[in-house]
Amino acid sequence: MRQLYYTLQTLIRGRKSNVIKTISLTLGLFVGILLFAKIAFELNYNRDYKEPENLCTIMSYYTIQGVKNGPVNIVMGPVSQTIAEAFPEEVEYATTVRYEGQASYYIGENPFTYETVYGDTLFFQTTGITVLEGNVKELANPDMIFISEEFAKKAFGNENPIGKTVMKDKTRECTVRGVFKHVSENNSLRPHVVISFANVFKYMKMYFGWNGGDSFMGVVRLRSGADLEKMNARMDAVIESHMEFNPEKNGWGVQYRLEKANDAYLNDPGLRMRLMIVSVLGLSLLLIAALNYVLISVSSLTARAKGIGVHKCNGATTGDIFGLFMYETGIIIGVSLIFVAILIFTFRGVIEDVLETSLTGLFVWKVMWAPALVVLFLFMVSGVLPGRMFSKIPVSQVFRRYTEGRQGWKRPLLFVQFTGVSFIFGLLCVVIVQYRQVTTYDLGYQTEGLATAYQYFDNREVARATIVNLPMVEDIAFSWVDIGYGLSGDFVGERGSKMLFSSRFNLCDYNYVPILGIKIKEGKNIDGPDQVLVNEEYVRLMHWTDSPIGKRSQSSTAGEAIIVGVMEDFVDNNLFIGVQPVIFIGRTGAQGCITVRLKAPYRESVKALNEAVKEAFPTRNIEFTYMPDRMLKKYDSTRRFRDMVLLTFASILLITLMGLFGYINDEVRRRSKEIAIRKVNGAEAYDILSLLSKGMARIAVPAVIIGVICSYFIGKEWLLQFERFRMELSIPLFLLVAIAILFLIFGTVILKSWHIANDDPVNSIKNE
Repeated sequence: MRQLYYTLQTLIRGRKSNVIKTISLTLGLFVGILLFAKIAFELNYNRDYKEPENLCTIMSYYTIQGVKNGPVNIVMGPVSQTIAEAFPEEVEYATTVRYEGQASYYIGENPFTYETVYGDTLFFQTTGITVLEGNVKELANPDMIFISEEFAKKAFGNENPIGKTVMKDKTRECTVRGVFKHVSENNSLRPHVVISFANVFKYMKMYFGWNGGDSFMGVVRLRSGADLEKMNARMDAVIESHMEFNPEKNGWGVQYRLEKANDAYLNDPGLRMRLMIVSVLGLSLLLIAALNYVLISVSSLTARAKGIGVHKCNGATTGDIFGLFMYETGIIIGVSLIFVAILIFTFRGVIEDVLETSLTGLFVWKVMWAPALVVLFLFMVSGVLPGRMFSKIPVSQVFRRYTEGRQGWKRPLLFVQFTGVSFIFGLLCVVIVQYRQVTTYDLGYQTEGLATAYQYFDNREVARATIVNLPMVEDIAFSWVDIGYGLSGDFVGERGSKMLFSSRFNLCDYNYVPILGIKIKEGKNIDGPDQVLVNEEYVRLMHWTDSPIGKRSQSSTAGEAIIVGVMEDFVDNNLFIGVQPVIFIGRTGAQGCITVRLKAPYRESVKALNEAVKEAFPTRNIEFTYMPDRMLKKYDSTRRFRDMVLLTFASILLITLMGLFGYINDEVRRRSKEIAIRKVNGAEAYDILSLLSKGMARIAVPAVIIGVICSYFIGKEWLLQFERFRMELSIPLFLLVAIAILFLIFGTVILKSWHIANDDPVNSIKNE
């Protein structure tokens, strides 16, 4: 208790420096806890299922044109059951899943939008999601659904949901046959609605065989002790008994492998890269916050030396002094954690958006070890280093003045801080420039003024006439899929021969290309049946040196249609994907996606359009989205990463500036007599400022160079995820980064030294 009393008294006396320490640690803990909690959240992925170590995902590796691609978690329909039958001793359950995404459900006029999958009777046993109520065998029948406990509570309150009916998209009546336990956010399969897989055949008419239709996910649950490596070694032989793997003969081939669900998620190169960068950001921030605390603490060494000597004269041991500083650090960290909690709850919405995770999902007991390690790291580094230094002060300091020597220990601390702030600022500039360029990139078609929706109509022409005659609509076109979501794949090659390459395709109305504003480089637009448009990449991969106009298409979907035009290459889906061959097939009966070109003002027209179609089609759930907004959302992950780096940079910059202010003040105080003597001997203010700046330059210049070089290489790795377009990492950009940081450092030095450089030297000599 006595040590605690002395600690509180010391904190009160040194409240000015303790406020700076608290701010520094609050910033470090705030961002550090969030970053490392996010890392732990990702590392703990796919752990919320029953016996997650036995849960596997089927991964596909496609070999096309001699190049092996993958892995991707899509399979052909029969793969899961085939694996279960081939490995009865190793496989307990296997299921095929069709992912739908967000779907709308109506109970009366009340809408509910939830994540949806199509699952069979083995879905829950395989995935390990707990069924709270209901018989899973009901999923063998069409129009049966199981809902999550969250959906059940929101939709039906305290009523039993079993037997209740809901309307899916206002067009299909479904019966609730079961309720399952909510699955936490850090899991790949976390549906709120599971619809019977029979609907895939009844309504969607999807192909389920070995000749294509790889639109499913395959999930396998192994028995305990199953040897995954031995199973994968036999996998090719099992699949080849149903489908030949001969890329030389067929032009393509697919191989399947089982991967543990957690490994399949963590093996994604993009995720590994992000985790690596976030780890570097977090470690940089924590190290700088801790070293800044040490810098501020040790700066008070001269002032506190006599007090420590008095403690030792009264019987305090080295261990007592060390404990005193550990108590001090613990109290300051405790106060900082209170402020961290306040910041987290104050900015909850922003944090959840940046981390793409709710706070309740982020701070669960399974990942609390990460924030605990952050706190422990800061406590040990911030407390141990100054504690050991102060505890070694001899008792003789009661009788004479203590001096700090050459101050060599301060320079490495500043060096680390300058390196960290330069590195993160350089990376931030790369992310900001890339994000700006991808969001303003010329897609090859005009999104402004376009709105899209998905819907099938019994009478397409009546629906077309109804929508096109609305006052805010300029034109309308139907297609199979939305160009902004990404097109489906199609094999290109002569019928019965080997595949030449995989192309993207769309079935569309004749006016689809003009509405989008896609430029036709050669030929004309489709205006009749059995006509197709191809893009430049399609022509290049076909190795045609003459005009393709009039040639027969060689895709499995288009058949023997005639190529009437060549489109300029455009962005299919997003810039994370490289240039792909595309074929547009003219079909007057195409359905699925509705694309409308609106009259200005566009955003007001979208709102008016949705109100109009709601009134015109009351039994259907049609909602148009403005295409520019939807395309921008494709780069939300880049925006979130930018915001994360920006938050880290702002924190590190503030911490570094506080450390720099303290260092300059200490240097000016320590060298005040030297400065006064120089001024007496004729030195001007410029000479004094130059003297202090030269000392700082020896620390700052090499630190900034190292930080900027690191940001170049890390930024280069981060840019690899953009297949279609990457900004040029030019030397001038990083030179500007270095100049900006150096300008900030030397500006701070001059600002803080200006008073002493212009002060009367007599005042300094008097103080000495």
